[in-house]
Amino acid sequence: MQFLKKLPNSFTILSLITLRYIRGSRAFGLMSLKSRLSFIVMAVGVSLLVVVLSIFNGFQRQVKESLWSGGPHITIENSFGTGEIKNYEKVISILMEDSFLREHVISIQGNITSHGLLQHSNNFVPIMIRAVPVENVQHLLENKIPNFPKLEFYNKDEIGNLTKKDLIVIGKEMSNLYNFGLGRAVTIAVPSGSFNVTKGVNLSISNFSVVGYFKTGYYNYDSKFIYMSLPVAQKFFKLQNSVNQIVLKVKSLDDLKDCKDQILSITRTNEFDAKLGNTNNYFTVRTLAEEQQNFLAALRMEKTIISNIVFLFIVLAALGMVATVYSLVRSKRKSIGILKALGLSSSSILFIFTANSMILGFLASVIGGIIGIYYAINLESFVNLLSEIINFFGNIFYGSNWKPVILVPKDIYYFDHLPVDIDIGFIFMVTTAATILSGLAGYFPARWAANLDPVDTIRND
Repeated sequence: MQFLKKLPNSFTILSLITLRYIRGSRAFGLMSLKSRLSFIVMAVGVSLLVVVLSIFNGFQRQVKESLWSGGPHITIENSFGTGEIKNYEKVISILMEDSFLREHVISIQGNITSHGLLQHSNNFVPIMIRAVPVENVQHLLENKIPNFPKLEFYNKDEIGNLTKKDLIVIGKEMSNLYNFGLGRAVTIAVPSGSFNVTKGVNLSISNFSVVGYFKTGYYNYDSKFIYMSLPVAQKFFKLQNSVNQIVLKVKSLDDLKDCKDQILSITRTNEFDAKLGNTNNYFTVRTLAEEQQNFLAALRMEKTIISNIVFLFIVLAALGMVATVYSLVRSKRKSIGILKALGLSSSSILFIFTANSMILGFLASVIGGIIGIYYAINLESFVNLLSEIINFFGNIFYGSNWKPVILVPKDIYYFDHLPVDIDIGFIFMVTTAATILSGLAGYFPARWAANLDPVDTIRND
């Protein structure tokens, strides 16, 4: 009988058969036991992948934002002689004559950045000192000074004298490490003058008063850097109206390389030397991405490794799908023989069982993605709840000897909250990949089902 082929709505019949096989027997309800296991493993794998990648994306975004706001994006230095840039204002003026730089650069200014030593008790600890021009203290309080981080706390009576007195702003983490309060006098030593073989390096030592704290959210900055105004630093470093760096902030991370190349093309010409009136310069340029490339590469590698490990859950679920479809085929051998005897083609049988596994994979990935999104959004609440549960039972069993557990210590990860960045495009890609893997997993047992001989199948079953 070939009546099934004559039906105009044969696709509907195939779909109904596929859904009937997904439904399983009455004893197990919606799906068979093996289908449920494959479904659960697939859904858990997808949800884990969504949560893990959302956390890693959030950490990367938070770190990049901290780096982006914490310091200069492009740094120009003089590799000739002592590194002093005496006519830095003229250099800035020449660079800003270029239309490309004017379009992509937010700010450009002369800075002093140097290593130094900070006295703490009887020891000197290494620090970084950065001096920035502060033309208007009110702009500093409103966080409008380029390359000067946002102030968290400050002495209202003294902050106005930042450009006149020996005052410094330190990171919030540095104040916690060394217990430096506002108004605390600290001693700083920096190299002064050129290096001499017989005498070595001369040191300039001075006392400064802490007038405020800053916080960028990047631990390396907040524990190592000290900021002061440029006139105070020029006096301290004995650099009369000169700097050792010219720093720029650009509009976008994508502009870094193009701006660097443009600066090098300008500074390496005879015309530039003629305008500057001084040939004792050899300017080098580096970008923020180059300075932090190892750190950013390590973050990307960690993300890739964890993603591959979690993706193995999805592969495992796909392998389980092979066993599920194979078991389904074995249990439906007689039905397959009857359908083929009624005229259903081998390609239709192939479609039924392949679609069966693809639908299971699609539903599992969609539900897993939804669960992963929900869990990622409320991750901090779940973590805090888990901490409370652990501490509750810890206090019951150990009493006063129990030390409270904090699963995500803020002083280690240095974030006010767990950063989560959900990428909908990535979730769609994971859902698609899981569906395709499920279809491939179901194809091979489905092809075996399509090749079954209907006469032998009906006779033997």
